[in-house]
Amino acid sequence: MFEILDDDGAVINVIASDLAFVEQHYPGRYREIVAIEPATGSDHGTIITRAAFRSRFTQAEKIAIELAGLDDPSAAIEARSQAAAIRTYQKDVDAAEFIDLTDPATAGGVQALEAAGLLAAGRAAEILTDPVQWSELPSNMQQSMPA
Repeated sequence: MFEILDDDGAVINVIASDLAFVEQHYPGRYREIVAIEPATGSDHGTIITRAAFRSRFTQAEKIAIELAGLDDPSAAIEARSQAAAIRTYQKDVDAAEFIDLTDPATAGGVQALEAAGLLAAGRAAEILTDPVQWSELPSNMQQSMPA
Protein backbone atom coordinates (compact mmCIF):
# COMPACT_ATOMS: atom_id res chain seq x y z
CA MET A 1 0.00 0.00 0.00
CA PHE A 2 1.21 3.45 -0.88
CA GLU A 3 0.07 6.97 -0.06
CA ILE A 4 0.05 9.25 -3.08
CA LEU A 5 1.11 12.79 -2.21
CA ASP A 6 0.44 16.20 -3.73
CA ASP A 7 3.19 18.77 -4.30
CA ASP A 8 2.95 19.88 -0.65
CA GLY A 9 3.31 16.35 0.70
CA ALA A 10 -0.36 15.96 1.68
CA VAL A 11 -1.96 12.57 1.09
CA ILE A 12 -4.40 12.66 -1.82
CA ASN A 13 -4.95 8.94 -2.31
CA VAL A 14 -4.05 5.49 -0.98
CA ILE A 15 -3.44 2.68 -3.46
CA ALA A 16 -2.52 -0.99 -3.36
CA SER A 17 0.19 -1.50 -5.94
CA ASP A 18 3.73 -2.67 -6.47
CA LEU A 19 6.71 -0.35 -6.14
CA ALA A 20 7.52 -0.32 -9.87
CA PHE A 21 4.04 0.99 -10.76
CA VAL A 22 4.15 3.68 -8.09
CA GLU A 23 7.64 4.84 -9.08
CA GLN A 24 6.61 5.03 -12.74
CA HIS A 25 3.32 6.87 -12.24
CA TYR A 26 4.03 8.95 -9.11
CA PRO A 27 7.80 9.61 -9.11
CA GLY A 28 8.81 11.25 -5.85
CA ARG A 29 5.16 11.71 -4.80
CA TYR A 30 4.48 8.62 -2.71
CA ARG A 31 5.37 6.87 0.51
CA GLU A 32 4.90 3.25 1.46
CA ILE A 33 2.47 2.36 4.22
CA VAL A 34 4.21 0.01 6.59
CA ALA A 35 2.07 -2.57 8.35
CA ILE A 36 2.09 -2.14 12.13
CA GLU A 37 2.61 -5.26 14.20
CA PRO A 38 0.20 -5.89 17.08
CA ALA A 39 1.31 -5.37 20.64
CA THR A 40 3.02 -8.36 22.18
CA GLY A 41 1.37 -10.20 25.04
CA SER A 42 -2.11 -10.12 23.51
CA ASP A 43 -3.52 -13.62 23.72
CA HIS A 44 -6.78 -12.77 21.96
CA GLY A 45 -5.25 -12.35 18.50
CA THR A 46 -5.94 -9.49 16.10
CA ILE A 47 -9.52 -10.15 14.93
CA ILE A 48 -12.26 -7.85 16.26
CA THR A 49 -15.84 -6.99 15.37
CA ARG A 50 -16.68 -3.94 13.26
CA ALA A 51 -18.34 -2.39 16.33
CA ALA A 52 -15.18 -2.95 18.39
CA PHE A 53 -13.08 -1.38 15.65
CA ARG A 54 -15.37 1.65 15.55
CA SER A 55 -15.16 1.91 19.35
CA ARG A 56 -11.39 2.30 19.12
CA PHE A 57 -11.99 5.78 17.62
CA THR A 58 -13.07 8.72 19.79
CA GLN A 59 -16.33 10.49 19.09
CA ALA A 60 -14.41 13.54 17.81
CA GLU A 61 -12.39 11.33 15.44
CA LYS A 62 -15.52 9.65 14.10
CA ILE A 63 -17.11 13.05 13.45
CA ALA A 64 -13.96 14.34 11.72
CA ILE A 65 -13.85 11.25 9.49
CA GLU A 66 -17.54 11.57 8.59
CA LEU A 67 -17.14 15.25 7.71
CA ALA A 68 -13.99 14.61 5.68
CA GLY A 69 -15.87 12.00 3.66
CA LEU A 70 -18.48 14.47 2.45
CA ASP A 71 -18.20 15.37 -1.22
CA ASP A 72 -18.06 19.02 -2.22
CA PRO A 73 -18.66 19.25 -5.98
CA SER A 74 -17.05 22.71 -6.04
CA ALA A 75 -13.81 21.51 -4.38
CA ALA A 76 -10.57 20.76 -6.19
CA ILE A 77 -10.19 17.24 -7.56
CA GLU A 78 -7.57 16.39 -4.90
CA ALA A 79 -10.01 17.18 -2.08
CA ARG A 80 -12.78 15.25 -3.82
CA SER A 81 -10.44 12.28 -4.32
CA GLN A 82 -9.48 12.29 -0.64
CA ALA A 83 -13.16 12.41 0.37
CA ALA A 84 -13.90 9.53 -2.01
CA ALA A 85 -11.00 7.51 -0.56
CA ILE A 86 -12.41 8.01 2.95
CA ARG A 87 -15.90 6.95 1.84
CA THR A 88 -14.47 3.91 0.07
CA TYR A 89 -12.51 2.87 3.16
CA GLN A 90 -15.62 3.30 5.34
CA LYS A 91 -17.64 1.10 2.95
CA ASP A 92 -14.92 -1.55 3.02
CA VAL A 93 -15.04 -1.58 6.83
CA ASP A 94 -18.85 -1.73 6.78
CA ALA A 95 -18.76 -4.67 4.34
CA ALA A 96 -16.22 -6.68 6.34
CA GLU A 97 -17.35 -9.67 8.36
CA PHE A 98 -14.68 -8.79 10.94
CA ILE A 99 -11.63 -6.52 11.18
CA ASP A 100 -8.11 -7.93 11.28
CA LEU A 101 -5.90 -5.28 12.86
CA THR A 102 -2.82 -6.66 11.05
CA ASP A 103 -4.41 -6.68 7.58
CA PRO A 104 -2.47 -4.27 5.33
CA ALA A 105 -5.73 -2.71 4.10
CA THR A 106 -6.84 -2.03 7.68
CA ALA A 107 -3.47 -0.60 8.69
CA GLY A 108 -3.22 1.42 5.49
CA GLY A 109 -6.66 2.91 5.95
CA VAL A 110 -6.08 3.92 9.57
CA GLN A 111 -2.63 5.32 8.76
CA ALA A 112 -4.12 7.29 5.86
CA LEU A 113 -6.66 8.83 8.26
CA GLU A 114 -3.77 9.92 10.50
CA ALA A 115 -1.76 11.22 7.54
CA ALA A 116 -4.79 13.26 6.45
CA GLY A 117 -4.89 14.91 9.90
CA LEU A 118 -8.13 13.22 10.94
CA LEU A 119 -6.36 11.39 13.76
CA ALA A 120 -3.73 12.87 16.06
CA ALA A 121 -0.12 11.73 15.61
CA GLY A 122 0.33 8.28 17.09
CA ARG A 123 -3.37 7.40 17.16
CA ALA A 124 -3.15 4.99 14.22
CA ALA A 125 -0.60 2.92 16.14
CA GLU A 126 -2.82 2.94 19.25
CA ILE A 127 -5.89 1.87 17.30
CA LEU A 128 -4.03 -0.91 15.54
CA THR A 129 -1.83 -2.22 18.35
CA ASP A 130 -3.83 -1.90 21.56
CA PRO A 131 -4.29 -5.46 22.84
CA VAL A 132 -7.53 -7.08 21.75
CA GLN A 133 -9.94 -7.49 24.64
CA TRP A 134 -12.16 -10.55 24.92
CA SER A 135 -15.23 -8.32 24.57
CA GLU A 136 -13.96 -7.13 21.15
CA LEU A 137 -13.89 -10.64 19.69
CA PRO A 138 -16.58 -11.91 17.31
CA SER A 139 -19.01 -14.13 19.23
CA ASN A 140 -17.87 -17.33 17.49
CA MET A 141 -14.32 -16.64 18.72
CA GLN A 142 -15.50 -15.78 22.24
CA GLN A 143 -17.00 -19.25 22.50
CA SER A 144 -13.63 -20.86 21.85
CA MET A 145 -11.49 -18.58 24.07
CA PRO A 146 -11.51 -18.03 27.80
CA ALA A 147 -12.28 -14.48 28.96
